[in-house]
Amino acid sequence: MNIPSRFAAWLLCAVSFSATALDLGNIPAGEISVYVKELDSGKIVESHRADAAVNPASAMKLVTAYAAFRALGQDYRWHTDWLGDGEIKDGTLSGNLYWAGSGNPVLQQEDLAVVQQQLRNAGVRNIEGGLVLDRSLWGSVPNSPDFAADEGKSYMIPPDPNMLAYKVVWLMPERDSEGRVVVRTKPQLPEIPLDNRISIVPYAAAECSSLRRYMKAEYAVGVLRVSGRLPESCLGQEMFVNMLGAEEFAYRSFTNLWRWSGGQIADGLQTGDTPPEARLLVRHFSPPLKDMLTEMNKHSSNLIARSVYLKLGGSEDVQTALAQAETVVRRELALSGVDSSELVLENGSGLSRKERVTAEMLGQMLEKAYFSPFKEAFIRTLPIAGADGTLKDRLSAAGPSLRLKTGTLKNVRALAGYWLGEKPMAVVVIINSPNADYYLESMDKLIESLVPKQPKPSANPPEQPASAAVHNKPDML
Repeated sequence: MNIPSRFAAWLLCAVSFSATALDLGNIPAGEISVYVKELDSGKIVESHRADAAVNPASAMKLVTAYAAFRALGQDYRWHTDWLGDGEIKDGTLSGNLYWAGSGNPVLQQEDLAVVQQQLRNAGVRNIEGGLVLDRSLWGSVPNSPDFAADEGKSYMIPPDPNMLAYKVVWLMPERDSEGRVVVRTKPQLPEIPLDNRISIVPYAAAECSSLRRYMKAEYAVGVLRVSGRLPESCLGQEMFVNMLGAEEFAYRSFTNLWRWSGGQIADGLQTGDTPPEARLLVRHFSPPLKDMLTEMNKHSSNLIARSVYLKLGGSEDVQTALAQAETVVRRELALSGVDSSELVLENGSGLSRKERVTAEMLGQMLEKAYFSPFKEAFIRTLPIAGADGTLKDRLSAAGPSLRLKTGTLKNVRALAGYWLGEKPMAVVVIINSPNADYYLESMDKLIESLVPKQPKPSANPPEQPASAAVHNKPDML
């Protein structure tokens, strides 16, 4: 009797039965990984190719969030400093003002206005020198060459020491006091010529579902050109354009706002290290990490994920920070008892062709997070099915007890998170396939088949953090 052969045949049948029982729809069994585990009982409900190393796309942000909660703490805040190297006399700072970049990825134009008011409160009305951007932290962070064709897209914006408002310019067409259609920019950019070629079409009652559908913006040769035929209903709406480098954007935003408020400052973009004798004038704190990670996971912000990952590295040199960040992530997983042997990291955001996880590893990590001191904060970061973030228009039938991080890349679709019904579960489904985009409907049906048909609403639904509600930001991948 050939026992090994019979055992192999039984094993093959068992694997095939699991894939069949899952009702994968049109998804080939060899192109999907599934791991579902009841959290209270510890029972593994489904496990299909759960040990296969797969690209998780933006579901990798869960790993970065977990490591950050453990290593930094949910109430951690970035601080960004503004310092002066001269005396303040009669309202004038005799030297330069240094913006010591911290890499805070959610610093906004509104925050800049607060900083400038604090400078005025400190006695500074005019700056004899100029604004100097201290970029000693990280410097210019490169993007992966694997995404060279996507350079310039909002989801490709890399971390930067002096990051401000995702470095995008918001455009809003409106009528001025004389009834003419003008385009306002945020931040104000008076020194950049604006070629306005917008016209209002006669069908004034037409619905404006998206300003970008009707209006185009292009920045070339120092001129911002805006064109389009708009229905009247588009006036007052906004769209963004990624048109300036991070350094120039930070410089123009600060100096134009300072001058608009009546202050004086010297011209010229400058970068350099803050001298040791410079005096601290203003220190600005970011929202707490838990709010930042909620914005990251709800809207799948690569910028926040990559910045947090670098922050975990704790080094001024970007390559050293990347290497040390990987060490920190692996350490936190190991201390939690999560097997990371198949884990491959590049930047912690999932915007990568190299990063790898297993569905079981993600499931183990989700289980550890569920029983951790930061359980509620971690769950709160996740999109709610049919309600918000990247799940706003998906899986509404499953109800608000389903909280999943999405992942989307070419050839990749992923969902990972929790079912928070009567029997809470960790749920992970990842597709790696050249036809991944065509399997989305089957993927959602699979998720709905894995959770009870009549979900029990959570007793404590997560609240949207104040920071995410007030910050304008481009949609991310």
